[in-house]
Formats: sequence, structure tokens, C-alpha cells
Amino acid sequence: MKLKTLFGAALALLALTQVACAEANTASKAKEGQDYTVYSGAKGTDKPEVMEFFAYTCGHCYNMEGFLAKWKPTKPEEVTFKQVPLFFPSAGHYTYAFYVAELLNVSDKVHPAIYHQLHVKKQNIPNKQALIPIFEAAGITAEEFEKAYNSFAVQNKVQYAKKLSREFKITGTPTFVVNQKYKVTDYKNLDYMLSQFPIESLTK
Repeated sequence: MKLKTLFGAALALLALTQVACAEANTASKAKEGQDYTVYSGAKGTDKPEVMEFFAYTCGHCYNMEGFLAKWKPTKPEEVTFKQVPLFFPSAGHYTYAFYVAELLNVSDKVHPAIYHQLHVKKQNIPNKQALIPIFEAAGITAEEFEKAYNSFAVQNKVQYAKKLSREFKITGTPTFVVNQKYKVTDYKNLDYMLSQFPIESLTK
């Protein structure tokens, strides 16, 4: 009986040690100052969230689309993902294009088409009018495009995108912000930083 008791205690100790090691390994996957920085004074969110600040003209953002295409279908269901187009006064039509496509439910066609024209075809999209053929190819008429482009809903979202960019001090793209509190600074473990870290960091 004593032998069984000792064996059981040893197994219990081993299990506790393994749990502690697993927790230590998980905690060490993301280090402040190395994998992320904390926005001073940020309250954060109640639920796990990832925001990607991007620009259509950014080559790194275009390359990131491949990763996101694989990541989004496999991310934890509770992690909300949203993209925020960075607004540039000289190229504001790109920000409008993103939200017009969202409003008209053609983001799945227009979003990759803009990237493709800029980075594969190497064709510039200099203004609002140059966006119309892209939307027409997605089944949207020029009239529908103009109406959505000038709508209050799109104007409001563009202003909100500007506000977020200022609030999170976005100066380059792509930039990932987790739970409106953490800025991802190292992309070596990006899958973890966008999948598990948003969930784990809610307890920080």
C-alpha cells in the first residue's frame, strides 16, 4: 500500500511539473519589449481582437495577404479580426475603396483586385475614377460606386480609421495591434501572436 501511495504521489508530482513547464513555455512565447510593446494608458478590449493597419500601396502588406489567407480560416473562433486601411491625404481614395467594397459586400473581389493591379500588374490607381473599373468587374455599377463612396456610412468609417491610426500612433505598415493594447513588434511567431496571445493577454 505504501508503495502504491508513493507511486501515486510521484505521478501526481510529475503531472504538476509538466503543467508548470507547459505554462512556463506558453508564457515565454511572447515577451514584452521583444515580441510586443504595450500602449501606455490603453484600457484594452474585453474580447480577443486583432487589427491590421495596412496600405494598398505597401509591398509588405501585399505579401502579408498570403499569410492572412491561411491564418484567417484557422484562427480561434473567439478572435475577431479587422483590417484598417491607413489614410494618406494624397491617396485617400484607397481608404474609401476599402469601405465602399465593405458596404457593397464585394470586399472578397475588390480587396485582392486592388492589390493585384498595384503589385502584380504594376499599374497605378491614381484617383477615385480609376477605381471604378475594379468595382465594375466586381459587379458594381459606376452609379452604385459613387453613391456608396459619398455615403455617410463610408465617410464615417474613413474618419474612424483616421482616429484609430492616430490613437495607435501608426507610422508604418503592416502593423498589428492586439486587443487595442499591444503592438506586435516581432513577426517570427506571428501565428501565435495573432491566435493565442490575444486570448492569453486578456488576463494581463
